[in-house]
Amino acid sequence: CGDEEDCPHDTENDIDSDYICGNEDSCPYDAANDEDSDNLCKNLDSCPFDQENDIDSDQICSPLDDCPFDFEHDADQDGICGSIDSCPYDAANDFDSDQICGDEDSCNEDNENDVDNDDICGEIDRCPYDAENDADSDELCSTDDSCPHDAQNDVDSDALCSDADSCP
Repeated sequence: CGDEEDCPHDTENDIDSDYICGNEDSCPYDAANDEDSDNLCKNLDSCPFDQENDIDSDQICSPLDDCPFDFEHDADQDGICGSIDSCPYDAANDFDSDQICGDEDSCNEDNENDVDNDDICGEIDRCPYDAENDADSDELCSTDDSCPHDAQNDVDSDALCSDADSCP
């Protein structure tokens, strides 16, 4: 009657007070009985509210982990987790939209990436489409210079550049 145990086969008599006797309780020391449903009782679960149990192994449980699938926690600190960041080590995230991350992009502000291959990035190259960069120093890029190797640009107006004109 009053002196009977609620759980006669449980020596600890429902120690977690969840109204399930310990001999029948899958988690006898966990009143919530595996609250996150990961098959680990709370007293054995390093992340008792994280069903994935710290899937990225960074020692931060998912409810507290801003980047639950990124072990490095947004390494470039641009606010985009590395698991979804197209440039996980480049905070500028391909600033010039050329599909090359800034940490690998020699011309980070030139989306054509030094198209004339003169080792001068387009945003500072006075002649971005002229590999010779105004070879005759007449202030005209070869793409706009009718005589790219004639600094005087056909001085006698005979339609022949001085490098090909027998009488310049």
